[in-house]
Amino acid sequence: MQLSPAIALPHKILVGTHHKTGTVWMKTIFEAIARCHSLSFFSGLQNALPANWDIFFEDHSCFRFDAIPFSFRGLHLIRDPRDQAVSACFYHQTSPELWLHVPRPQFHGQTYQQMINSFANPDDRLLFEMENNAYVAIRAMQQWHYGRHEFLELKYEQLVCDTELRLFRRIFMFLGFPETVVPGLLNIARNCSLFSGKVPPSPHIRSGRPGEWRQHFKRQHRRRFLELFSDVLIELGYEDDDAWASESE
Repeated sequence: MQLSPAIALPHKILVGTHHKTGTVWMKTIFEAIARCHSLSFFSGLQNALPANWDIFFEDHSCFRFDAIPFSFRGLHLIRDPRDQAVSACFYHQTSPELWLHVPRPQFHGQTYQQMINSFANPDDRLLFEMENNAYVAIRAMQQWHYGRHEFLELKYEQLVCDTELRLFRRIFMFLGFPETVVPGLLNIARNCSLFSGKVPPSPHIRSGRPGEWRQHFKRQHRRRFLELFSDVLIELGYEDDDAWASESE
């Protein structure tokens, strides 16, 4: 990638996602932007932030705002919790991520991956995922403090269809990037997005299509989802009521 002149940002930039909500996608985009414009990019725990940083990427949106003594602007991305659970279920069956291979007392010494693969029925694997790791991620999306004026709130489903990059333009302008560099940022965003056709295959990506949960949620999944998460879909703006749980399979 050809380096562009370094730029001065009016704010620090925070980018927050949740597990399987476009995390690798957003990290790839903002890391490439930082490289291109000689900005300091950091991804990790906040207590390890370097002294001089420009972009802080947090893949669980666990920001401690009172410990950030700078003005900032942020992007927060969520995803339909049902699609999040399905994506996580498939990913956790084969992923090499280290945390999936640590023996756990609650699983009688088995790892998370061993546990999810111990269910012969894919329906049971999805139920297990909903009750475990996906539960944590969905609760985190629900408990995020929405309405912060410093943050632009967007849904994964909006961005994955943003082939004309109108939302991406809105993101970069909101975050305070100079308008003169925005065309280059949009080019980076396009090249890092599935709809460009330039993204190589990755174990992190299956299809990214919204609404895939309909292919996998059966009656027991719909019922269990409501038991676990109640009105989360209504709160996050994905449904107007619980009628979806009564739809025919």
